[in-house]
Amino acid sequence: MELLIATHEGLASGLVSAHDMLVGKNDQIMTIELNDSGIRDFRRRFAELMDRHQSGQVLILTDLRNGTPHLVAKEYEEAHPDSVRVVSGANLPMVLELGHNLISADLDDAARRAIQVGRGDIDVDKSMQMA
Repeated sequence: MELLIATHEGLASGLVSAHDMLVGKNDQIMTIELNDSGIRDFRRRFAELMDRHQSGQVLILTDLRNGTPHLVAKEYEEAHPDSVRVVSGANLPMVLELGHNLISADLDDAARRAIQVGRGDIDVDKSMQMA
């Protein structure tokens, strides 16, 4: 299985940079970012990237549900339901967790684990009073 992080400009590369600094480079993690070149260019680059990885399973983390990277990724998931899963809300704990287990991971288990870890690392300072 491979991991694709698809986000708006700067976030995917930042997440991978932090991952690499903390635990080392993982060649199974790919990135693609929507930039000023526009949606049409993003769709083209996304299609090229996915065409190169059609033979295997790909878990796609996106930054913003219903943002362009997410919607484009969902189109691929719908076209390839056996080999693609999309999880929104990408964060560093997700990337760190998934980066350790990509080779042997089951696609559905990895998607569930990404959600579990992503949610589980959201917390508030205990001294802060929540209204």
